Amino acid sequence: MTVAAISRGVYIVDTGGLGFRNTVAAYIVKGERYAAVVDTGYGSSSRHVAKAIAKANATDKLRYIIPTHAHLDHCGASGDLANIYRGSEVYAHERALPHLINPARLLESVKALYPAYAFAAMGGMRPVDENRAQVVDDGEEIDLGGLTLRSIYTPGHAPHHLSIQIVELGYVVTGDAVPSKYSFGDYYIPNIVPPRYDLDQALQSLRKIFDLEPRLLLTPHFGPILPSKSLYEKYVAVITGAVEAAKELIRRSEGLEVLRSRLAAIIAGETDLSGLHPSIQIGVIFAALALYQTYKSST
Repeated sequence: MTVAAISRGVYIVDTGGLGFRNTVAAYIVKGERYAAVVDTGYGSSSRHVAKAIAKANATDKLRYIIPTHAHLDHCGASGDLANIYRGSEVYAHERALPHLINPARLLESVKALYPAYAFAAMGGMRPVDENRAQVVDDGEEIDLGGLTLRSIYTPGHAPHHLSIQIVELGYVVTGDAVPSKYSFGDYYIPNIVPPRYDLDQALQSLRKIFDLEPRLLLTPHFGPILPSKSLYEKYVAVITGAVEAAKELIRRSEGLEVLRSRLAAIIAGETDLSGLHPSIQIGVIFAALALYQTYKSST
């Protein structure tokens, strides 16, 4: 686990997701009165994140736990952290909160997608106490004292997805509303996951983030990235390229394996997934499955 300051009051935490460095980030935002952690990593990372909060001198200020959405790499440690920081509450989109309060269905769906060893490494998820769970609406603001968090509804990756703007600094914690870019690859991976994908919503959300003219994007996979017109165009290209490839192959009645190879080639220049980092393998496999399910059902 590592924690590093990005700027005044903002820290990135490498949660060490599934044992890998530089793959799953959480962000600590510390104001004059209160602090928040935006995204939490897997349940197995909860102790690491708590240590990072202590290193950021935010232990006594931690009041807000804000998963951008209810996927385990973003929310898995929410219940554990709420248990550690008894004065905190968990804030999420209204469609995400039921999965945090009772994660049984979420865990079952994840278990069906991952091999047993990977699912075990995630560490499960402690339920969030319903009395300490709060809905955060689009545009709602949280005053930390000198720093303000504003929620931005950004569906597409998931229907309950939020991004979080740090208003005074012009930063946006994006969640999975933008494609991933890891240090061990020179390419972008669209964050497309089962069961279905809404391309129109995803592109609208991407535009919504860039229309804020952010100074910095704080991405979960992985780290800060400077926004630009060319970056926006790359994001759009990789998302639409994956979708168009899926539509084309499905029209030709090709199967899921062919689609996986095509997406791997489009994204990483490799048709053989075995040579890619496990995080990239998962991204390609999930994108192929989600797009296959989405567009196969419409043919």
